[in-house]
Amino acid sequence: MTAGRAAPGAVERDPGRVQAMFTAIARRYDLINRLMTMGLDRRWRRLAAAEAQPLPGERVLDVCCGTGDLALALAKQCPSCEVVGLDFSEAMLGRARQKTAARTSGAGNISFVCGDLLHLPFADDTFAVATVAFGVRNVPDVQAAFVEMARVTRPGGRVVCLEATRPQSSLARRFHALWLGTIVPRLGRIVSGDGAAYVYLPASIRDFPDADGLGAVMASAGLRRVRCRRFAFGIIALHVGEVTGGGAPTGRAAAEEQAR
Repeated sequence: MTAGRAAPGAVERDPGRVQAMFTAIARRYDLINRLMTMGLDRRWRRLAAAEAQPLPGERVLDVCCGTGDLALALAKQCPSCEVVGLDFSEAMLGRARQKTAARTSGAGNISFVCGDLLHLPFADDTFAVATVAFGVRNVPDVQAAFVEMARVTRPGGRVVCLEATRPQSSLARRFHALWLGTIVPRLGRIVSGDGAAYVYLPASIRDFPDADGLGAVMASAGLRRVRCRRFAFGIIALHVGEVTGGGAPTGRAAAEEQAR
């Protein structure tokens, strides 16, 4: 079986069903995110944007961009960069465009396109950085997703992944199980009216590689120097990998190379 694909009996990640689910919850998606994470999801996205840190004027891709929070954080991190957000739900993109239009300045450097992470509509080496936040666990082939992200990122660039994961300590695991198994589904049903979506989302975390396993998937997709930081008692993982090839490192990677 290809690394990153779901095992038999795992959570069903049919693209059509996942797309319909996110379309249905788009209107309340941001509110539920804030409630589920006590507002910390914004901080985690800022940290992901800081890890990307392209040079001024470079192009950045945010896949599975949802309602655009990471794309907005990337634009704030690098105001002169061109940020492209991609998602397969037009309803989510509509929310992203509304939020971007509401910005008082700097909105002109962000654009959004509808597309499939497993078949990105961009040429090889188009971007300096590719990012994904809380989206890659919803695709049916995780390794193929990272292969595509690496393909459109030029050699020496970075692929940044922010994702929920399973904690390591037994106490954190017990709390995590209670939160995901009981509280999140009830919260989702009350706020969004869609209980099924918020049963699927916690299950998609449980049925997904842990932080070490996800790092291995990224490496198997051809990324080098994959490293990981954990947050929030180990329930959030921030992975960074570099695209192989003959090109010079970009952004923060270039600064790190010069410092060595």
